[in-house]
Amino acid sequence: MKRFLGMIAAGLMPCLVNAASTDAFRVDRNVFVAMRDGTRLATDLYLPAKAGPVPVVLIRTPYGKDVRYTPQSTQPTSLLRFFVSNGYAVAVQDKRGRHRSEGTYIVSGGDAEDGYDTVDWLSKQPWSNGNVGAVGCSYEGDIQLFMAGARPPALKALIPMAAGSAVGSLGGRYRYWGARVGGVPEWVGVVGWFAQYGEKVFPKLPADLPHDEYNANDALWDITRRPPTIDLKEAWHHLPSKDALAAQGMTGTDFEDTVARANTDPYWQKLPYMTESYVSDVPALFVNSWYDFGADMTLFEMNHLRQRSASQQARDNQFAIMSPHTHCAFEREASENTRVGERDLGDTRFDYRSQYLTWFDAWLKDDAAAKRRIQDWPRLRYYAMGRNRWQTASAWPLPATSSQDFYLGSGGRANGLAGNGTLSRRSSKQAAPASTYIYDPNNPVPSRGGAICCTGTPDAVPGALDQRSVEARDDVLVFSSDVLKQEIEVTGDVKVVLYVSSDAVDTDFTAKLIDVYPDGRAFNVLESVLRARFREGLDREVWMRPGEVYELTIPMGATSNVFLSGHRVRLEVSSSNFPRWERNMNRGGANSEQKDGVPARNSVHHSASYPSRLVLPVIARK
Repeated sequence: MKRFLGMIAAGLMPCLVNAASTDAFRVDRNVFVAMRDGTRLATDLYLPAKAGPVPVVLIRTPYGKDVRYTPQSTQPTSLLRFFVSNGYAVAVQDKRGRHRSEGTYIVSGGDAEDGYDTVDWLSKQPWSNGNVGAVGCSYEGDIQLFMAGARPPALKALIPMAAGSAVGSLGGRYRYWGARVGGVPEWVGVVGWFAQYGEKVFPKLPADLPHDEYNANDALWDITRRPPTIDLKEAWHHLPSKDALAAQGMTGTDFEDTVARANTDPYWQKLPYMTESYVSDVPALFVNSWYDFGADMTLFEMNHLRQRSASQQARDNQFAIMSPHTHCAFEREASENTRVGERDLGDTRFDYRSQYLTWFDAWLKDDAAAKRRIQDWPRLRYYAMGRNRWQTASAWPLPATSSQDFYLGSGGRANGLAGNGTLSRRSSKQAAPASTYIYDPNNPVPSRGGAICCTGTPDAVPGALDQRSVEARDDVLVFSSDVLKQEIEVTGDVKVVLYVSSDAVDTDFTAKLIDVYPDGRAFNVLESVLRARFREGLDREVWMRPGEVYELTIPMGATSNVFLSGHRVRLEVSSSNFPRWERNMNRGGANSEQKDGVPARNSVHHSASYPSRLVLPVIARK
């Protein structure tokens, strides 16, 4: 143990790269890299034994380089070791204000400028060949896109994994930090993330200590962060929602700004989220999963970079791999017999590591053979759930896509599984009564599975779960197709068009796409929400008038799901999905500041005059 601590104190930690290799790498820990404003960011450098300048892979993280990326940790380090063993230097940096780094932490704050300055510094080190790539998942993926927008010349390639939270106002999405959908906070994920990682104050050693002295003290003193213990269920239910963490003593975070500020608040303009002016100039290999909350944004980002990158080379080299897994779990969950939640999805294995190596070899080592292999890659490799196999496409949306409408219908009572809601390829030719339910924010529809992450508790499980317990409720409208005689491949962006009315000035409408198996199991494929006040755009608020019928379009997100012969297509419609999304108090005004809610009588109209429908991107297969 003393020998181990001494090696760390010296800033040089030899370590086996992997069980099959005898190569070693050197570690220089806590190198403080100065940013343009003088703030110094703590950076660990993993240098391969190979002599001569080598390319650099950068990981910038808010989660603690000493927590997730050390010689002793397991899964993330395996990626670190993979690159070092293949002739790359790896730099792991605590982002501004986090863990060992100086400065004040703001969610996404400084990531464009700090990323630029770090890339520039790495490219000029004597052991660097001048080419820098970046890798990382979730927040670490978003950071890559932020710094790419600053366009550091030495940044040559990205691998943004589950990086669906970088989109701000671009395309009218207003998805800042992935914390909102349809103007509604992603409640369980935002509460869980901030409860675990939202604090701004960290115990630190003085960064101006001599390097060896800093590392010696760093090894001997326990300065590990100790976030407060939050009762998450209590936080979910607390009103007003903006005080959910402060009520338990956790203050001084960006939680309140994240959930309470308006979509158009100038606050967001100070942060590097993607806007209409976003331009980068770097090839990117996107990796994400269908049960990730940002799957649709990943593909949206890829297309934006294909269309708006500064050079033809960057525009031509945007690729994506889409697995069927949950957030950042595409390698961890993959097996010969994969279950995502409760749903069997077959053999989802994929050789991600060889793709990563080819990608960086091409752009950081200028390897001609790797560049030839990339020329043969399809634009998109994706897993078709239900059919349970990997497929390829030349573009997103797929060229073979046809938009097919499935119209909602009922005899006026689509409430629950016992109701008479239908989905039909034929629109109604006559008047029909609306389907009505009471949405009570004090008794919201419970979430079950879905594309959630970062919840901090096993009480909120992600993925595909049987929804029949939810569909038993009277405040959930259930619309089901006939049993399919032929399979339908749905690959693309799904949407729902609803004609609705309410006795409230504002309420939410939720939608959930379900694959119903022959034995009755009903697995969630996609789900989404729209706050009615945003029906004319997420940048404006328009209140409802009692009794008036309004058209709402709810973007459901992106998926690839094959509804097999013998299955049914189902759509659930309600006004809550809690705690996945914040409850609407039905009062209008600042929802996050309201201490109580009132019930709303909500109706979905489906008739010749009001053709509410599910719009599916169907792929024709020969």
